[in-house]
Amino acid sequence: MSAATISVQSTSDAQIDDLAFYISRLRGESEDDAPYVKEIQTLMKSDKNSVYTQLAKDVSILLTKNDREVEHAFNLTIVILLGAPEQVLPEAVKALTSSLSNTESTKTSLKQKILLNLYNALPTTSALRYDAFLALVNVTAQADDLSSLTGQLANVDSWVKQWGIDLATERQLYQHVSEKLDQAGEKKASLDFLLKKLSTYQTQDDASTECANQVITRAVALDTYFSFEDLVPCVQPHIKDPNAPAAKLLDLYLNGNVQAYQAAITDQDDAAGLRKIRLLSLASLGSENLARELTYGEISTALAISEDEVEMWVIDVIRAGLVEAKLDQLNKTVIVHRSIYRVFGKDQWRQLSERLNTWKNSLNDILAVIGNAKLMTSAVVVEDKSEGVKTH
Repeated sequence: MSAATISVQSTSDAQIDDLAFYISRLRGESEDDAPYVKEIQTLMKSDKNSVYTQLAKDVSILLTKNDREVEHAFNLTIVILLGAPEQVLPEAVKALTSSLSNTESTKTSLKQKILLNLYNALPTTSALRYDAFLALVNVTAQADDLSSLTGQLANVDSWVKQWGIDLATERQLYQHVSEKLDQAGEKKASLDFLLKKLSTYQTQDDASTECANQVITRAVALDTYFSFEDLVPCVQPHIKDPNAPAAKLLDLYLNGNVQAYQAAITDQDDAAGLRKIRLLSLASLGSENLARELTYGEISTALAISEDEVEMWVIDVIRAGLVEAKLDQLNKTVIVHRSIYRVFGKDQWRQLSERLNTWKNSLNDILAVIGNAKLMTSAVVVEDKSEGVKTH
């Protein structure tokens, strides 16, 4: 039977025969002999339920051959599997997704198309959509093209609810996607999925603590991540020991300075971590001295650098979006106009209150000056009018 006879309109048994003959031909078997067809036909008689999983495994050959009917054959496979008994379908679908994920092939776009077809062919509330989606992530990651799934990844939260998968599977999905994104260099997206996983834990246990530690470690390793205060409500309920390495590391990035960091972290190769704590320390110095001139000497002491390096660090902290400032190279000073707060607690509220009061008093002084000026102007006008009457 030639590939041209493949049809999705025939009966289930005829479809299975069509697919078996097609696979047989791709294997190089003659139509007269066709050992593979005989194998499938024997299974049909002895244990038809096992045929669906067997075909799902064997269609992997389609990814290794160049034939114009390959896509049709894959779609026929999906039709056959969806006709399988309910108790057989999960194993058969998993076998197909495994075939597509694990078979070495350059036909990435075909793999993606078939997995999307499978996903869409399954009922909206089917937990098997999880398997199809996971395989799609794996196939796309293998092609180093995860960025193409950005739109789909944004919908995962709502899909998880539709699929009705259990909590353990949901966590497994978030962890897996996070790891794939991390390997692909999508560090921020990877951290976001790890935070999704952490949010599924309602109470603290060993697993949630391990996840919280991973979150902290990933955030610290992310060059562009500075919002450590945002992590506190997420990780704090799951930190068993506040003196654990990850917890102490988080505290350093929240409250520590360069000197405390260098005392705690002895790794001489930790250039990235030291850079981040210097940028955060400079931001803190700026938030404590808004609108006041900071000398190069003050900055060099705070950052444990030479004065010759100050300008470079000020430019870096501005580029990172942590500070808005103006350099005065002639006088070797820096005026900070805006700066982030690493934490916003009682001390920061008190500083804000003091600044608002100062601003309020300044406005009152300005209003008083304006009021006095108006009174003086009115007095002059009255005097001029009275003199005019006398002379007249």
